Amino acid sequence: MPKLRVEELIEINDFYNGATRVTITHATSNKVLLELYDGRDLEEFILSKRDLIMVLRNFYVEDICDIVHSGVCGHIDVKIDKKIEHYPVQITVEDGHKYYCNLEELNYIYNIIEYQKNVKNT
Repeated sequence: MPKLRVEELIEINDFYNGATRVTITHATSNKVLLELYDGRDLEEFILSKRDLIMVLRNFYVEDICDIVHSGVCGHIDVKIDKKIEHYPVQITVEDGHKYYCNLEELNYIYNIIEYQKNVKNT
């Protein structure tokens, strides 16, 4: 199974937030089947346990928005510890709240911040 991109995980997180029924089935030690029902359609996704945790925490929809807002309107502090496997990046926003993610997610966040700053300045 190919690794899901951050954009795909954002869509899954959005589906999760709108679901009326959620079923999680552990397929293997690291893979889960996430079934989301919105009242009309059933959507199925195979996720790693880490990605499932991030969706359940609402990282891809809510937390990324908070981080981007802080990065555009203020300041974020980023620390990277590559010895940590699943969450090597610690992002601290201005109010002191800390978020944890991986390098791919950090790069996505940086790209969105840069884009938003460019839009803001035009």
